[in-house]
Amino acid sequence: MARAVPRKVVYAATVMAILALAGGWTLATGSGAQSGPAQSSRVTVTAPGDFSTAVVKDTQILTVSSALASGLTPAGAQASGTNPGHGLNSTGTTANAVLAACAALYCAANYSAVDPSSIVLGDSALQVMLNVTQPTPSSSAVGFDVQVEVIYTVSTAPSVNVYAFGTGYFDTGTNSLSSSVTTPGPTYYAVALYVDLGTAATNIPSIQHVVVTMNQCLVATVCP
Repeated sequence: MARAVPRKVVYAATVMAILALAGGWTLATGSGAQSGPAQSSRVTVTAPGDFSTAVVKDTQILTVSSALASGLTPAGAQASGTNPGHGLNSTGTTANAVLAACAALYCAANYSAVDPSSIVLGDSALQVMLNVTQPTPSSSAVGFDVQVEVIYTVSTAPSVNVYAFGTGYFDTGTNSLSSSVTTPGPTYYAVALYVDLGTAATNIPSIQHVVVTMNQCLVATVCP
């Protein structure tokens, strides 16, 4: 788990509160009422200057419930080995998770990170909430990846930093709203990407830093 997440120029950095939730199947809306012990943490968001497909709306720590552990869709498929991209790219021609046509102006979906891909019952997990803009009726789908690095400590070893990594590969879908509608779009997806921290929730992690790096893929179905 010591593989480094590639760094690019930081275009947006913000300090946000990360709250430890009491578990359950949770799709947060960003700034609603939340409970649990607050943990101060730095959240750094990195993206190319012209990248506007997705934005980070919120990050939270929660306990993985049985519903969450069994109900998530993998966020794409990751390339194996050292080529191409040292395992940081998606693979195949339809490897990315597709945010399908959304008939409303707002839809939501839940995904597990590809690396690591397992979400373990009873573990603590980081929930990264993304607001993804879907294409307008006249525009094309866009592929993008999200790489998440979490630096934290646990109560049994408070002086030792622990690292967790997760990656998601997504394609925006097709806007299903007719161009004849007064306000046809774009539609928005609230995407929850979960990264298992590899520690039981009974050993509460204290988050030090979260780094979210987003990149646009070269094509809509595979990254880069």
